[in-house]
Amino acid sequence: MSKKEHKTNLSDTATVFAELPQTKALLDRMYGSLDESCYAVDTLRTVLQFNTEKSEAALGAPFGINVKNCLDYVLNLASSFGLTTYNCDGYAGHADYPGAGNEILGILGHLDVVPAKAEEWSYPPYSATVANGKLFARGAMDDKGPMIACLLAVKILKEAGFTPQKTIRLIFGCDEESGMQCVEHYFTKMPYPTVSFSPDGDFPVINREKGIYQFNLVCGKLPQGVHINAGERANVVPSLCTVTTQQPIDVDMYQEIKCIEAAKGCTYIATGKAAHGSTPDEGINATHILLKALADTYPDNETLRFVSEKVTDTSGKAWGIALSDKESGRLTCNLGVLRTSADGTLTATVDIRFPVTYSCSQMYDVLRANTPPQFDIEGVHVSEPLFVPSDSSLVTTLMDVYNRRMETNLEPLAIGGGTYSRCLPNCVAFGPLFPGEEQTIHMPNECIVLNNLRTMTELYLEAIYRLAK
Repeated sequence: MSKKEHKTNLSDTATVFAELPQTKALLDRMYGSLDESCYAVDTLRTVLQFNTEKSEAALGAPFGINVKNCLDYVLNLASSFGLTTYNCDGYAGHADYPGAGNEILGILGHLDVVPAKAEEWSYPPYSATVANGKLFARGAMDDKGPMIACLLAVKILKEAGFTPQKTIRLIFGCDEESGMQCVEHYFTKMPYPTVSFSPDGDFPVINREKGIYQFNLVCGKLPQGVHINAGERANVVPSLCTVTTQQPIDVDMYQEIKCIEAAKGCTYIATGKAAHGSTPDEGINATHILLKALADTYPDNETLRFVSEKVTDTSGKAWGIALSDKESGRLTCNLGVLRTSADGTLTATVDIRFPVTYSCSQMYDVLRANTPPQFDIEGVHVSEPLFVPSDSSLVTTLMDVYNRRMETNLEPLAIGGGTYSRCLPNCVAFGPLFPGEEQTIHMPNECIVLNNLRTMTELYLEAIYRLAK
């Protein structure tokens, strides 16, 4: 069996197919020949064609008109399946399949995406292009593809006549990538589910998520006439960094840096490789390259020396903040955004993922103790770690679903990424990334393998069935 494409296993041991045999025929009809003409792929393509990058707020659209339109479309789609929908002021929405009891099974995912630079993609990022057995689009894996797979799984269960004991509630957030204000607002009006999973991580199950500490490090001033611009989000490794200066700097040693001379100075552009901020070593941070060149050129500037030597170390060791534990591993550090103000002050936006046995207050204390006192540390987004015991009913059920269906014997995982799971009690991440599968989340050419899309739908079908019975 290929590590990257997981074949289906519709055996009699899969409870949902044994007890509701018509679900297999419904699944086959939905996925057909697994190309862009089949119902499931066509439905997902429509959702992916909405550009749901966060933009200027408008009436009823706190995260931008495109995000609102996508949420409206998905809720209308769910309503057409016979589900009961609710729009929470444009922040989030849900679709319910009511159950016989009072408990709620929550499935939390998001419709917003991180920005995509079209020039770095082989296909337009919102064209939802099918090629070579894959569907290419921003959000294909993070997180529209998995959420539509869950929605289609509920559609199948409903058409098969399944009567859940718990209400099955699909919750669609709209601001997961920029601070999770969506669910913060949503849960002021709606109760927490009894038990939940988020299809926004890795298979088999993620029950440990490192803490998140995103902050602005307001440093000192740069040399006169030096200005830096890099990155858009703290949780993305920046692939482009631009520096303008009034006098040339020595970049002969740096092949990655391109110099453009002008009448009033020079512009230097460094290129790298984007990646998720929780796995900074999977990318090439363009800021690291230019900061080193600038620090070599201006060795007496304390700000450049500290940022280039300390903040660029993805392990945190050079900064003196290299925390680790046996439960979740080592801390990671991503320098996501660099900006200079009009007076030359440099601000670095940093994303740290710290081990699960530490707290946000401890993380701040370590940072403060190892950072020059004149540098300000301004919190942007902080989140305590997630740790759901491996022997809990939720984790053991989902692990059994995955291991039986995939014929494996894997254990739960710890990650540096942050999902909605940490926003409510008794929740873990379940998929969509399979073991050994290429990681394209937050990267150019993000894609979902069509065969894997069907497989994850089967896994979600079984998991929802088991948890809602």
